[in-house]
Amino acid sequence: MAYTMDTTMGDILSNPEAVKVLDELMPGASTNPMMKMAKGFSLGKISKTPAAKVSVDQVQQLIDALNAKLG
Repeated sequence: MAYTMDTTMGDILSNPEAVKVLDELMPGASTNPMMKMAKGFSLGKISKTPAAKVSVDQVQQLIDALNAKLG
């Protein structure tokens, strides 16, 4: 599976290996209480949501790391 800005957070959270990559880059992200609400959001939408406090660059780094390790 190729990860993109259209990938949902739910797709990442359902894959234990992807969760490891997420938590390596953003420690504690997978256990953040906001993740329950964000499961249906695409990575692109998350990067544009001010409350997420995650930049487009950070999301792109996550996508690149996921594709390098799991793609």
